[in-house]
Amino acid sequence: MNNKLKSSFRANRMNKKNGGFAVILAATIVISISLIIISSLGMLAINENKIAKNAVKSAQAYYAAESGIQDTLYRIIKNKNYEASNSISVGSGNVEISVTDDNGKKIIRTEGEESNRFRNLEVALNVSADSVSFYYGVQVGEGGLSMSNNSLVTGSVHSNGPVQGGSGAIITGDAWVASSPANVNQESIINDSDFIFGQSGSAIDAAQSFTPSSTERLTRISLNLKKFGSPPNRTIRVLTDNGGKPSRNLVASGASGTLQTGQISQSSFDWINISLSAPPMLQAGTKYWIAIDSSTDSNDYLIWAKDSSDSYAGGEGQYSPNWNASTPQWYSAGGDFGFKAWLGGNFNSLSSVAVGGNAHANTITGCSISGDAYYQSISGSTVLGTQYPGSQDPGVEEMPISDANISDWKSWAQAGGTISENYTITNGAIASLGPKKIDGDLNVSNNADLTITGTVYVTGNIVISNGAKLRLGGNYGSLSGIVLADGSINITNNSVFYGNGAGTYLLFLSNKTGTAITIGNNANTVIFYASKGNVNISNNAVLKEVTGYQITLSNGAQIIYESGLASAKFSSGSGAGWAIESWKEVE
Repeated sequence: MNNKLKSSFRANRMNKKNGGFAVILAATIVISISLIIISSLGMLAINENKIAKNAVKSAQAYYAAESGIQDTLYRIIKNKNYEASNSISVGSGNVEISVTDDNGKKIIRTEGEESNRFRNLEVALNVSADSVSFYYGVQVGEGGLSMSNNSLVTGSVHSNGPVQGGSGAIITGDAWVASSPANVNQESIINDSDFIFGQSGSAIDAAQSFTPSSTERLTRISLNLKKFGSPPNRTIRVLTDNGGKPSRNLVASGASGTLQTGQISQSSFDWINISLSAPPMLQAGTKYWIAIDSSTDSNDYLIWAKDSSDSYAGGEGQYSPNWNASTPQWYSAGGDFGFKAWLGGNFNSLSSVAVGGNAHANTITGCSISGDAYYQSISGSTVLGTQYPGSQDPGVEEMPISDANISDWKSWAQAGGTISENYTITNGAIASLGPKKIDGDLNVSNNADLTITGTVYVTGNIVISNGAKLRLGGNYGSLSGIVLADGSINITNNSVFYGNGAGTYLLFLSNKTGTAITIGNNANTVIFYASKGNVNISNNAVLKEVTGYQITLSNGAQIIYESGLASAKFSSGSGAGWAIESWKEVE
């Protein structure tokens, strides 16, 4: 074999070796890549499986935390026993619970745990409340106010009836004596359907027309309403007619008032009274409109009772998307809305009282007035300020609590259960009560100590006497509580009342006619209310606020008004009305 062939043979063998090596190398690379891919897919599957398991465990931890929230909410809202710090098992997991107080709120925090996975939740509870505005130290209905024997009101007085003083009677603020509404002149009282307005669509504002049969002042409007949610206060206007539709013009300056929506029930229709800033003079045979100015809110709106038979001949109901548009559009509501128009008034007088502020009354007799005087006639009086003869009589001031409010409070008390006999606590005994209905009397006497933990409704009488102590429960936080009776309320002999600090009170309310409330000793953290009956206060009793159909102050009785009562908030609902304010997951 020559050298050339040998050289070629060696080259071919070398090429074959190199080719085999390349194949092996390529195969190795492919296998390696395949193994990497398979390994990656395996790891991905494992990780996805871990993630899925973690998600399941995390969800289980979340539901454990949720279970702790639900358990604690039930215990608090239903007035059951609960612990500030607690731990419970949920399936194979666990939840740690803590409840803390924060300025009247309760904060519930839970930490759910499942296989070392943790989720945290937080719920804030606040006490739902009804706002009741007491603007005067003494507010009186048509029965009027009697003051004698050095009685004193530190603050202002508003009365829809006469005010008669004497023997050192003093009102340090303003005195307002309105002319009482005389009678209902026009009305539509049939209610066979509902009219919703302010929720959505074009039915936003609503109006009802009426035609008075006599020429007199419009002294009160009553509307048959209920509500959904918590709509804000609404403005009521008395408008002139514009070709069978409401105009944009008031009958007269001041022919408007405020509808206090806090007085309206969510559960049933009731008549709500509205007073006008300045009662307008209406003409017999002329059409006028009562208009409610609303706004769109699908969660908070009003419902007006309607007579779909349209049986009231003197007017009709209409609605509009905007009563105050440049060219308002009004549409028939297909019936009459429930209303009452009160016309005329009974003239009332202010007599024999020293007034530290201004005095407003049709007739003023034998008074000493440090401020200005507004009247139709005056005699035997001294006025240090300016006199305004011929002034229009003050408008009536409606009672701050409606029958609808009272009905709701009774229902909330009854939701806590009923005691089917008299409830008596005496001789230093200590107890808590509420929410509860008592089918009988409530008697607290002889140094007994009773804490009110929810709304209490008594079908009989309430007697608090002989050093008894009544306390507002700590669960009310910064709010006030309610004790109401169908019978009389009698407070005597150094009984003591406690709130939860400044701005919190107990409201004692009687539905009785005649003598409803008798107070013979100090009760300066209590508000007394008897819109249908008489309140008699004597023996140097010192109170914060009194509202009644008729009120008698004697023997040095004093009312010392506290400004915070203009925006007092009272717990609503049973169990002091705990409501969820926020619910969130936290770190």
